[in-house]
Order: sequence, then structure tokens, then C-alpha cells
Amino acid sequence: MRLTLLIPELLWPEPEDDLAWSALQTPALAALLQAPRGRSNLNRGPALAPEAQATRWLGLQPPPLGALRLLGETDKPADTDRGANPNDGLWLCADPIHLRLHQEEIVVADGRQLELAAEELTALAASLNAHYAGEASFHPITAERWYVRLETPWAAALPWDALPPLSAAAGRRLHLPTPADRPSRQLVALMNEIQMLLHSHPVNEARAERGQPAVNGLWLWGPGTLAVEGVAAAPGGVWGDEPLARGLALAANLQHHPLPMAAPGLLQAAPQGERHLACLSGLQQAAQDQDAPAWQAALARLEADWFAPLKQALARGNLSELQIVAATSYGDLTWTLTPADLKRGLLGFFAPKPEPLQALARRLAQA
Repeated sequence: MRLTLLIPELLWPEPEDDLAWSALQTPALAALLQAPRGRSNLNRGPALAPEAQATRWLGLQPPPLGALRLLGETDKPADTDRGANPNDGLWLCADPIHLRLHQEEIVVADGRQLELAAEELTALAASLNAHYAGEASFHPITAERWYVRLETPWAAALPWDALPPLSAAAGRRLHLPTPADRPSRQLVALMNEIQMLLHSHPVNEARAERGQPAVNGLWLWGPGTLAVEGVAAAPGGVWGDEPLARGLALAANLQHHPLPMAAPGLLQAAPQGERHLACLSGLQQAAQDQDAPAWQAALARLEADWFAPLKQALARGNLSELQIVAATSYGDLTWTLTPADLKRGLLGFFAPKPEPLQALARRLAQA
């Protein structure tokens, strides 16, 4: 079996934050990241969002992330008959955000902090749909995940990465680029216009009276149409609890499985000889919130539940290949390991001790 682990924020984004790195006990992870003698097992590229890394595993380029995530939604909106169909039209994620002032900078907060009620979703979407009738239709699925189908001529020319996924912007300073291409500039202009429309909306006025944060924007990302006839995935499966994981599996006609609590559950259930992707997102929210203790606790759980059992499975030859793919502030990182690599790296004579994670982060930050 060939297994790929997709783990956003595997390395804490601040290499000199000694408190975040202190007291980490991750010998199995350190061993898996250790380079075999004589060669490197790390491939490093420019920073790439985990959503794009997942579609890369499938071989789907350019990735229609909005349509794929909508395809994987299990809770369909009440207005499905009016067009919330991922197979029809050009879709983007349109996730609600709250822009707040923090130390003289505007910071992006995602929908987790908004706690929108169902009637608020309905009222906001109705206003936007009335204003943009014939140009765009907005479809909230949950309080945190909305979608928009764009029907304007310029939308067809949008690059898939016109704006990064919200996961790459949440918890960070607002930075809207000035794109070179006209469609992307029009997308940014649309976001700004939506922000102005929502500013004085009755829903937000009522929320302000109750002391709740305003829904003062939608983050538009992942444009594309769902045309995946060219995807020829090898037999295998996708393991994950997020809608995008389900959408990837459905688009490629692969088996989708809920993520088990630990690696042994996957190893026992997955057919041997196949290729599998497991999406482990437990570190991402803590890193976005800059919550170092929560990140440490989540990494400790991954060490016990995933890294230690997988290191053992690799040593026994139960895995033919293990890939660890991480979207980090240090770039797009991929470690590839085989049973022979593990043996050369750890069992050979005079094998060095595995590099501590903080030392690895410092080395990557300086490179």
C-alpha cells in the first residue's frame, strides 16, 4: 500500500518561538522525516494551500476547488432545485468572514467566530441574490461554507488561484493582491463591493446591537467548472471528514472513508496494493489561531495515533511507500519514505540522531 498523509501546518510557523517547540516528544515523526544516508527525502516547493495539494495528489489541474467542495457536501441547501448543482456552471467558495482591527492591522476571521443562525443565512443570501440577479447566485450550505455560481463573462477566464483559500488567509493580516489579469481584478472588486453591501445590512445592524461580530465580507476562492472526465485515478481511496475530501473521491470515482481515529484503523480497512490519501487537519486551526498549546496537543495525538504506528508498519514492510505532505509557512513540503529508506536512515552504523523539529524549521527558514 502507498499512503499519503496530508497534514497542514505540520511545522509551527515561527521557528524561533521556543515555547511552541519546547517539550515536544515526537520521536516517530522525527524518524520519518530523517533523510536516509546519502540522499534527501524532502522535496520543497513554493507555498501551496492544502486544498491544492489534495487535488494535485489526484492529478487534477487546474483544480476546481469550489465545485469539488460543493460536490462533497452532505448537507444540501433547501434551494437545490434552483441551481446549487456542482456539475452545472462555474463555482467558487464564498465563505463568510469578519474583518477586525487588531494592532492597527485588519485581520481576517473565518466563519467559526460568527455563529450565524439559519435565519441570518437566509436573509443575507436573499439580499445578495436580489442584488446580483443574473450575475451571481449565492448558496449558503452551512454557517461557515457558502458557494457562489458566477454567470458573468469574465468569470470563465478566472485562474484557479485568483485568491488563496480562506485557510491561507484566516487569522492573518488582510492582503488582497493587485492581480495582473483583468478577471482576477474583477473578482477582487466584487469582494469589495460585497463588503460595502453587507456593511449596513439589517442582519449586521442587529448583530452589532447584540455585541456580535459582523459578517462584513465573503472570501471568494477556488473558481472552476467540474469537468473531470480526464482524471484516471489508480485504485485507492480518500480518507477525510471534510467536504473537499469527499468531493475528490466522488469526482475520481474513488472510495471515500471517514477518517479513523488512528492509523491502525486505516491499515486494517484499506486494501493492500492500492494508493490512499489521508487528510489530517487537526493542526491547522491551532496554527491559524496562533494557539501553541493546542498545536502541541494536536501534534502529540498525531504522534501517538499516526506517526508511531505508521513507522512500525513501514519498518515491517506493510507499507511500500509513505508520503508526508505539509502546507507550511516554509513552503510546500513533501517527504517520501520506503522501508529501505527507513532502514538506511535509522539502523545503519553510525546513523545520526533524527533532527529535532525546531532545528528542521530553522534550517528551512534560513534556506
